[in-house]
Amino acid sequence: MGTQLSLRFEFAYDKGRLLLFSLILSFFLVGSVWISYRPDRAAHSAFAPILLWPFAALVGFAALSLLVKLFKNEPGLVISGTGIHIASFAAETIPWLAIRDLERYQSWGTDNLTVRLDPAAAGTLNRRGLISKLPKALRGSGTKAGISLKILQGDPDWIFEQCWDFLRRAREDYRTAATNTGSAKLLDTDYETVHAAATHGQPLFTYALIAVLAIVYAGELVFGVDAPDKGSPTVQTLLVLGGTFRNSVLVAGQWWRLFTAPFLHANLLHLVFNCFALWFAGRLLERLIGWRWFAGLFCISALGGSAASLLINPDNLVAVGASGGIVGLFAAIIVLSFHFRSGSLQTSLRVGAIRILIPSLIPFISRTQDGMHIDYAAHLGGAVAGGSIALILLTAWPRVRPRPRFSVAALTISIAFAVIAAVSLWPISQIRADLLTNPFSQYFRGQYQLAAQDFAVKAQQNERVAPYYYLWRYLAQEQGKDAEAATDLRAEAGKLDQAKWPYPVYRLLLGELNPAEVIAKASDNDSLCEAIFYIGEWHLLRKEIPDARQQFQAASLSCPSTFMEYDGARGELQRLRTQ
Repeated sequence: MGTQLSLRFEFAYDKGRLLLFSLILSFFLVGSVWISYRPDRAAHSAFAPILLWPFAALVGFAALSLLVKLFKNEPGLVISGTGIHIASFAAETIPWLAIRDLERYQSWGTDNLTVRLDPAAAGTLNRRGLISKLPKALRGSGTKAGISLKILQGDPDWIFEQCWDFLRRAREDYRTAATNTGSAKLLDTDYETVHAAATHGQPLFTYALIAVLAIVYAGELVFGVDAPDKGSPTVQTLLVLGGTFRNSVLVAGQWWRLFTAPFLHANLLHLVFNCFALWFAGRLLERLIGWRWFAGLFCISALGGSAASLLINPDNLVAVGASGGIVGLFAAIIVLSFHFRSGSLQTSLRVGAIRILIPSLIPFISRTQDGMHIDYAAHLGGAVAGGSIALILLTAWPRVRPRPRFSVAALTISIAFAVIAAVSLWPISQIRADLLTNPFSQYFRGQYQLAAQDFAVKAQQNERVAPYYYLWRYLAQEQGKDAEAATDLRAEAGKLDQAKWPYPVYRLLLGELNPAEVIAKASDNDSLCEAIFYIGEWHLLRKEIPDARQQFQAASLSCPSTFMEYDGARGELQRLRTQ
């Protein structure tokens, strides 16, 4: 026992690291103040300071704390047989028997030692540092003392081992003395076992999920129904491959899209940002709760994000992306941080999560430079779903268990989500196949030669509507610069009854009638709406774009939605808008 009491280790601050960290924090301080006053943000001059000044104050406080340590000559940490002295926390040495627990939290860029104190002992200490200047009501309970091992001169592993060795010996000596005198008194460690947070190992499920997202994105480029637009999948491709679209889900009953949309991404930058955020969430959370609950939280949050996106966003948007599931993970991190008693672990989890969660929920911008909308509705839905499940999980997580309960239920949820997404490949393949063999889709994708061939096949298969398919074949041939377009149309016109509709449309496109004469020959509303549409195509072939647009708008309003001319008018209007 005498040997134990005689040992004393002092660890000075690493002045170089203190200076480096203070400079980095100062950079963020200046940057946040500068951003709040940027001239191009004049429209948001009142909004930006509200968000950035609290952050600047926090960063400035941290930088000032480091600078105070930089100019002090006393050691930052002293451990001895008597106790532990943390210079930035209190003036006195904390006796080992006043310590309830000793924890260490390691993560990327973080290595903190936290001491959890007996409340009675903590109340006798004189607090030091800038926090001592705060009112007592703002100081907190004072039962947690912490120090970053990264700012000390010495091996962090060796320092932590020595602290545990001193604490263990002090407790053993106490028990021995109490037993010998017959006045044994239980310590907290005798009746409570608190499992340390599992911060070692690698988040393997996170890496696997990132790999899946990358593979799916490659599949979007390979199996897209259109050629990639500037290296990114088109909106049509995203819709066909499983993106959420209100009409497809609520009208066509394609509920499986809620499970497939989280695996799709609009472009490479979208994928990279989400994968980085997922990696960050995985490093914070997966090793603490296990891969089963991590997967379960992601799946539930992703489903919540898809549902919120579907219900809140405009009905003409196609939504994709894993951000709903990822934001839900960060909301869960904040909730589950209350399970851990370590101040450093709680702080690291919350600060890490807030850095991602807050920007993802506040709509700073509505769309990116490439025109893609940022789906804040999915972010909100994912956060609500993930936070709610985490709250239920928190209440059912005993402190003595290293992992939350009901991991089998979490695994079942994840498997069900994955199975539904995998089975959805069948309807996706059918939709894709139908679209690729649909001559109308080929026509509006600019595959005119292929569309002309398939229109001819459709005409041979359906004699009743064959005259209309031949009209579309002519339009495809003209758009594709086929020299035989007029010849083929004239040949089909010769097979029609000249007294019946749509023979006047043939004569219009062959240059034998003008638009007014075709309108005059329309005998009912159906033939009139068809006449209006084909007159629009006649103007379009003559490069008379304003007149063509006017006719297509009229056709889209007058033709029944079951007519091919209705879809044709909407398709031509969409194409004119993109041009």
